[in-house]
Amino acid sequence: MNIFQEVKARVTARQVAERYGLKVSRNGMACCPFHNDKHPSMKIDQNYYCFACGAKGDAVNYVAVQFGLSQFEAAKKINEDFSLGISIGQSVVGKKQKPEVQDKEKILTKEERIQFVQKKIDKWAKDAANVLLQYLRWMEFWKEFYKPESTEEEWHPLFVEALQNESKISYLVDMLMFGTDEEILVFSETEGRR
Repeated sequence: MNIFQEVKARVTARQVAERYGLKVSRNGMACCPFHNDKHPSMKIDQNYYCFACGAKGDAVNYVAVQFGLSQFEAAKKINEDFSLGISIGQSVVGKKQKPEVQDKEKILTKEERIQFVQKKIDKWAKDAANVLLQYLRWMEFWKEFYKPESTEEEWHPLFVEALQNESKISYLVDMLMFGTDEEILVFSETEGRR
């Protein structure tokens, strides 16, 4: 289980929203903090959804948008603020494998190794595409939510980011979902490591 799954399993969007100052009624309705809401239009429980502006997501998304953080930084903030004690960033790369695991890996045929690597690449491409799709959805939201009212108004940094990155992220999603194995491999060696 990754940090996002662990955080969402332990903390609801409602708990997070209330912790950071949102008043939620007993029936789970609240004034949406993401637009100028005078009457409660957001339903918030495990996840949240605003019937007025369309904002939706889970506990991590709520904190990310509320504080202008990345999804990872939002998950870390919840972990710290709620004292969840989830380990973050501990790598298993440096740990030695047990001898019986090493022996099993040596027994794999060349075809089995190729299939194993192909499955890993496919899973990585799917996970990367999902992350980029979520980012793309946020950019679409930012373009609408932070759109300047007039030409004299200063542009919000998230509006600018959405304008600058939307076409590149769309291209990368298309490449990950429909590209050849070679294209995906090149992507993982260059863009995917940044």
